[in-house]
Amino acid sequence: MPTLVSTSDHPAAEQADYWRHLIASAFGPFHLRPAEGGPFAARLVCRTFGAVETGEVRAPAHAVRRGPRQIARDTRECYKLGLVLSGSCVLRQNGRQVRVGAGDVVFYDLTRPVEISFDAHRLFTVVIPHRAVPLSVDRLSALGGTLLTDRVRTGRPMTSLLAALAADAAATGGDPAGDGAADAGQAADEPYTDHLGGAIVELVTGAASEWLGAEPVPCPDRAEMLRAIVAWIEARLHDPALTPSAIAEAHHISVRQLYRVFQPKGTTVARYVRSRRLEHCRCELRDPFLATQRIGAIACRWGMPDAAAFSRAFRAAYGVAPSAYRAAATGLGRAD
Repeated sequence: MPTLVSTSDHPAAEQADYWRHLIASAFGPFHLRPAEGGPFAARLVCRTFGAVETGEVRAPAHAVRRGPRQIARDTRECYKLGLVLSGSCVLRQNGRQVRVGAGDVVFYDLTRPVEISFDAHRLFTVVIPHRAVPLSVDRLSALGGTLLTDRVRTGRPMTSLLAALAADAAATGGDPAGDGAADAGQAADEPYTDHLGGAIVELVTGAASEWLGAEPVPCPDRAEMLRAIVAWIEARLHDPALTPSAIAEAHHISVRQLYRVFQPKGTTVARYVRSRRLEHCRCELRDPFLATQRIGAIACRWGMPDAAAFSRAFRAAYGVAPSAYRAAATGLGRAD
């Protein structure tokens, strides 16, 4: 079911800070600056459709910024879209500045710095994990700061679906949710939600592919197979025997076919598996509640039992040793 969170139940002087808390819970850390002092009357209706998280937002004028510091505090790797339903905003990313008006859909990447200045507005947002979109992450991230609705063939059906979901969120109103932070991403329980999430991903993939031009649109069968394989891998990252051969065998295809299916990811199968394992380890290393667990145990839990190989891979990926990363992230001592 939709989840409604609002600043209305909080004192006027605390509303902006509470909104910062809600936005960080739903979309990751942002620096927020209200346009003026006083009350900050805002609300957010959240709903989850499979891998896709949506939000119907109503808020007064303010500016947000997500820089390297906020990005470093977030373990999620996601794209975000905003359909402006009323009001407007100016978004800056990748050296672009774009004004977004009613009916426009703007695309940006939450792993890259972004600044947005909002008028009083109503907005429908969509957050999609990188792994859910079968296109090269590097090319798609570089598209940040672009209006997807500038492409008519794919922009219109995408906008129509998002507008319909926004209208449904506004009509249902959501369920009041106390402090809201813990519920801001709760999964919807209707059986059709995964299909709607898949439809959103397909339409966004089509719109982005049309924008990119040379980027081929994966055929539906191959795109569906890629999503299935990625989900299968994610559920088995703990298994040290998770090799390209094992993955191909489990899906009744050859290793060569597996490589072809994985081409839109812009990486090899083995590198993808390693990157996902490292990301889970990084998330657990920054968790103060896991600070007493040995780093080797965490690595082993995510399918990397060779402590030396894990340390080398972690340093290569993040530029710092696992123990130093944990110490910096948690402020706690080393636990090798």
